[in-house]
Amino acid sequence: MDYALEIIALVVSVSALIITYQNRVDNKKQTKKSNDKADRAIKLSEGNVEMGLRNSISNARTNVNSAIRDLENFKLQNPNADLKIMTKLFWSSVEDLLNQYERACMLYLDDKLDKVRFRIEYSSEIRNVVEKGEYKEKYFPAHTSKYKAILKVYDEWENLEK
Repeated sequence: MDYALEIIALVVSVSALIITYQNRVDNKKQTKKSNDKADRAIKLSEGNVEMGLRNSISNARTNVNSAIRDLENFKLQNPNADLKIMTKLFWSSVEDLLNQYERACMLYLDDKLDKVRFRIEYSSEIRNVVEKGEYKEKYFPAHTSKYKAILKVYDEWENLEK
């Protein structure tokens, strides 16, 4: 009889051990599935952010091109007119474009984008924006520029001594 109780206790213990082990295996599988779904959701979210950035930059670039065209047409139609307002509209559209790049660079610096893909897609654009004559003189003197994120990304990519 004493052995029967010990055998029953042993069977219950072994059963509990088997059930615990099986639950642990199931939990690991469930955790892996959850992690895979979370990773996929993050990648989809990054993709949506990247597409939104590309669209906002493209729209801002279109606005700059329209402002250039409008300024040139205005000059042709009104050769003696004051260009202050048209010029101001042009520079306003340039600043909007730079603001879009600034936001993109902020997201890059905050690790909210795929850094490798971002660099592939934007390295020449960032270089052109910072190094281009008119933009460089007006917006990118390092000590006074309000576009610090653009300059930081540019420096990270272009300053090979770092």
